[in-house]
Amino acid sequence: MDRLLSQFQFERVLSNDPRTKQIYVLGYVDNQHCILSFEKTPFEDNQVNTLAQTLVDIDQHVENHIYSWGIGQLPKSDLHIKSIYPATDLHIAKYEAQTRVMIVETPTDYERITLPYIKDIPLSRIQWVKNILEGKSEADRVIYQNKDPQTGFVILPDMKWDGSQENLYWVAIAQADILSLRSLTRDHLPLLKKIRQVSYELVKEKAQLEAHQVRLFVHYQPSYYHFHVHITAITFIDAPGIMSGQAHLLDTVIDNIEHYPQYYQLASIPFLIGENHPLTEKYKHRH
Repeated sequence: MDRLLSQFQFERVLSNDPRTKQIYVLGYVDNQHCILSFEKTPFEDNQVNTLAQTLVDIDQHVENHIYSWGIGQLPKSDLHIKSIYPATDLHIAKYEAQTRVMIVETPTDYERITLPYIKDIPLSRIQWVKNILEGKSEADRVIYQNKDPQTGFVILPDMKWDGSQENLYWVAIAQADILSLRSLTRDHLPLLKKIRQVSYELVKEKAQLEAHQVRLFVHYQPSYYHFHVHITAITFIDAPGIMSGQAHLLDTVIDNIEHYPQYYQLASIPFLIGENHPLTEKYKHRH
């Protein structure tokens, strides 16, 4: 990452979220697109007792009766930095600020529009996933791994996790080649239930969280088409992608399949997606 940062040439801001204190910027490294994300890290508990004394350069100070406010600086302010290099047009569209639209995908739409779109995505886009499953990358970050070809999966911290218990964010990635929610049938119930069981056991062991303190969910459409389950703490109220129209709770997914084994092949599924996403353009011409 040091080389990317030193050679990064700024082009433009993709998005800047004052709520999450995170900014995505687009630039170039060696004539190829690069996306950098900068996010302010939360306060650490061991800093709070001296926080008031370590503030410097307090500006815009205003006082009114019992209230006062201003802007101060800390001698040390850490940033969580992420990079995507080389970044594709799809990556740029994903992180660029844009209006979202709701699309209702019927089973016919899936077969005629979404599935061909997925099949056209180069396999190189999920090479990083294969590297994790094969132990070639991020092996030191893996919390759990079962290499069974049908019911195996890995669990590791998501790159969006800041390390705090209240913002816990892990991801479970299936060993089997399953595309997405649409692919799930009765045959996948052992895998789904195993992910749920192991996730609950691990969050209790590693993060002292009970089952009722976490949410397990699946995205549709996902950011990459290799089946995975998101694991977050309930206290992470601003966790990315938890809104209706994107997140499907794992408990509900399991229940749907137990009642109707082909539920996800027969149901119409609404999903939120950016208006600049390539799939959005394809759906504009479906009728």
